[in-house]
Amino acid sequence: MSEKSDLTSYQKAWQIQVPGLRLVEFTSDHSSFVVYDKDSELRLFNHSGKELWHRKTGYDLVSIALSDTLEVLGIDSDKHSVLFGQEGATLWRKRPFPAVMGRISASGEIFSFVTTDPAIIGTDRSLRVKWAYRNLMKRPSDLAISSGGECVAFPCADDRGEGLGAVNQSGRPLDAFMGLDRIVSISLSSDGNVALALSVRGHIFCMNLQRGSGIWKGAFGSDLAGVSYASKSGESLAYSAGGQLVKLDHNGLPVWEHYMPDRLLKACITDDGSAIFYATERGEIGMLGQNLGQTSNCLVFKETIAKAVPATVKSSFMKVWNIDLVGSAEQQSRVYTWKGQDGVEYCLVWDGGEKLFCINDLGEEVWNYRLSGTRVNDLAVSSEADMAIVVTSSGVIGFDLSGCEIFKFFGQFKRAHLFADAAMVLLDSLGKCKYYLSSDHFSHQIDIDARITSFSVVCDKLLLRSEKALFLLNSEGNVEKQIEFENTISCCNLSSNGEFVLFGDNAGQVIIYNLELEVIFSYQLGGLISLVEYNREFETLFVAGEDEDVIVLNRRRGEMFKVSLTGRPALMTAHEAGVLVGTDLDQLGLISTEGQILARYTSPHKLKKMLPCHRKMSMIVLADEALTCIAAVTSSGTGKGTE
Repeated sequence: MSEKSDLTSYQKAWQIQVPGLRLVEFTSDHSSFVVYDKDSELRLFNHSGKELWHRKTGYDLVSIALSDTLEVLGIDSDKHSVLFGQEGATLWRKRPFPAVMGRISASGEIFSFVTTDPAIIGTDRSLRVKWAYRNLMKRPSDLAISSGGECVAFPCADDRGEGLGAVNQSGRPLDAFMGLDRIVSISLSSDGNVALALSVRGHIFCMNLQRGSGIWKGAFGSDLAGVSYASKSGESLAYSAGGQLVKLDHNGLPVWEHYMPDRLLKACITDDGSAIFYATERGEIGMLGQNLGQTSNCLVFKETIAKAVPATVKSSFMKVWNIDLVGSAEQQSRVYTWKGQDGVEYCLVWDGGEKLFCINDLGEEVWNYRLSGTRVNDLAVSSEADMAIVVTSSGVIGFDLSGCEIFKFFGQFKRAHLFADAAMVLLDSLGKCKYYLSSDHFSHQIDIDARITSFSVVCDKLLLRSEKALFLLNSEGNVEKQIEFENTISCCNLSSNGEFVLFGDNAGQVIIYNLELEVIFSYQLGGLISLVEYNREFETLFVAGEDEDVIVLNRRRGEMFKVSLTGRPALMTAHEAGVLVGTDLDQLGLISTEGQILARYTSPHKLKKMLPCHRKMSMIVLADEALTCIAAVTSSGTGKGTE
């Protein structure tokens, strides 16, 4: 995949899942990283996320550090220091002093500790004390050591206020930077000359420790949690717990910003600034590479057998309301749903015959209109513009949302979209998109050479799709972003919650984009992808392909399930309990995020379309002879339904 972007951009290169992640540390050369989980297991990975070894420690670790020699220094809850060797074996466990935090130099020769006194201790590999710094008023919240142990930096405080202190390899204090505010995160250059410090208020300070002078400072928000310094390029990275990543140039000016969909535990930038490693609170660890030109993924889901549904859990389908339609094999009915300015969900429906009508969320008819001798190809509505347009076999008809016809013009069109300012995009039979400022004001043809096959509404923009490319169109009719693919696009749609763009191709690649078409997640499956849906609450992806299985990818647990219904999946929409699937044999199935079939229902009519509904646990189902609001209700033995 290639993407037209600025010079500074990052794409996800790989990711892995570590359930129960508690601690993570990267080597200074970013060739490896170590993780510690809630089961007291220590695991070492290489730079591409491949596990090198794992072992049960038997200790409750509160701090870990990793050298470039792949040795791990740990501090346990009993304040012992533990050194693990390159293969994970325990080399020693000692307590010459009560340690609460430890750091190991990249060389693996020098250690530094924060003790309960509080004090900062410098030792060799055998924990022989080389120096001690005890001029501390309170325990430091962070500690950083240079690659060869030339410098150790730490937050400190005195009568001048709070700031950053440092000592050289002999333990001699360097000039402190005081009056900065409380420091919560520190990063050092490999030689220890430059320190990057983050204050509790979100101010970042870049300082030359040897000269005792500042280089730059900036303020980027009080919610920042950590910083990382790129020694070779002089660039920096700041991140927030909420998921914000900000890359800064050598002058401290922002050059790139991105919001991860999950809360961050840690993030760091490579020495040359070309890659960013990250770890989230839910256990996802990955790498963002600069201008990769392609998206790959090393995340491996463990295929698991779904557990049986507990006997206390009862699920069933029930009709909320039902409207009979004319229906025919030749004339497929159409439906478009939207939420009005009054907060009510409405449906605009063509019954496949001569009736166009609008209903509210109770299934009550609000207005109707007679269409004679024509076929409806598409419907579009904009609540903000107070307008609906109907694309027929002979032209376009416009209505206000009270049902009054306001314009009509002729033309051969297949699809339509309405922007909030009443501007329109119409797709003709040749695959070209025409932009209208209003019904009587044609503006221009969208400048895209490729044949457009379909489009999706993405917030206030329109996502156009050709055979091998996506185009993001703004309300002025201009292409803001374009992504081209090597393989043919087989499906692309907005997620049911409207927050993500879901993509699949004929070679089995699945991608989740945010609304700016930045990659959030990708995974390689096999074969053509026909349907993709994402349940954001449970971090679970549901995918259907050429066979009859629904593949459930639970990102939170790193588990994969394969679920079979009666028939091949043809329709899909998210549900509070997981996903609702409709098959080509007209069966509806409610599938949980743990791969369980909670309920089944066989429709008496041929299923045509399924849409999310604002009513809890419900969906709108269009069949050849009926439009129905169906609730898929799940309840436990307590009698309380799923909320």
